[in-house]
Amino acid sequence: MSVFDAAPYRNLTLTGSMGVGKTTVGRMVAERVGAEFFDLENEILTREGQSADQIRELYGEARLKALETDTIHDLSLRRHAILAVSGPAMMDQANRNRLVETGPVLCLTCTLNEILRRVYVARGAWFHNPANRGMTLSRLKREMRVVTLEIPQLDTSRLSTETIVEEVIAFWFTHARL
Repeated sequence: MSVFDAAPYRNLTLTGSMGVGKTTVGRMVAERVGAEFFDLENEILTREGQSADQIRELYGEARLKALETDTIHDLSLRRHAILAVSGPAMMDQANRNRLVETGPVLCLTCTLNEILRRVYVARGAWFHNPANRGMTLSRLKREMRVVTLEIPQLDTSRLSTETIVEEVIAFWFTHARL
């Protein structure tokens, strides 16, 4: 890989709701350009030993937001990295400002029907339970608010994963000015 194909110095933050492809695309882009990939929710799970949903349920939204802010602060110190950040974490102005300072931010979007199809494919029988569907829809409602922010967006609904990866790389290289 030549120097020109390597990841830009500035980070790329991918955001959006569940089911839009943040993690899948982020990992593929990182592999393609030799960058590191970090998922905010996985970082919190690793640090705390509990998922974001468990932390919200046990300790409340304020504790989760504090953990997100601390983790985003730490991740924003990285360079040449792709960060996958949930929609609710991007709704916090301080988090958003910190991430924008480290590099371009791209919001992946998708139609609701396609998100639900993807969740069904990923979770199978789990999704048949009405309580689980209700929980998923509640989470989606909270996470989809990120599309109201003034952040560049890429609709992944009808694109192949390969096309999304190519478009994300092009976005990153175009917007990662020094």
